Amino acid sequence: MVEAMIRSEPIRRKMRQFLHGSSSQGKSAHLNSVKTDGAVVCLIATPRREPMTPIEQRLIAMLKNAGPIPFATLVKTAAKDLYIEELRQGAGVLDIGLFGEGLFNRDLVRELLSGDGVLWEIKQERESL
Repeated sequence: MVEAMIRSEPIRRKMRQFLHGSSSQGKSAHLNSVKTDGAVVCLIATPRREPMTPIEQRLIAMLKNAGPIPFATLVKTAAKDLYIEELRQGAGVLDIGLFGEGLFNRDLVRELLSGDGVLWEIKQERESL
């Protein structure tokens, strides 16, 4: 029982952030959407460092399997995978089903933007053609 509560703490934190952030996304969300609208993500041939977080590792694996992929598609697919994984680990007890896979979008966007030029490149579609 205690282990389940400890494991669920990150989900609780995400739920609080999601609820708080959904009403106050502000300028940073707008700036991020400007950079990512119509963008494609592709791996860098020689990354500057190894992936450090589980999300970075998941994104690298997805990019290796799929090749260059539209930013929005990558976020949506990775969010769905994370959501399903959390449900399998018992997060359904916390009713994350009410929030759906969108619960992970902000974290994924933040990870993708922080890894730009380090692990992968985010290019506008016109640039990538």
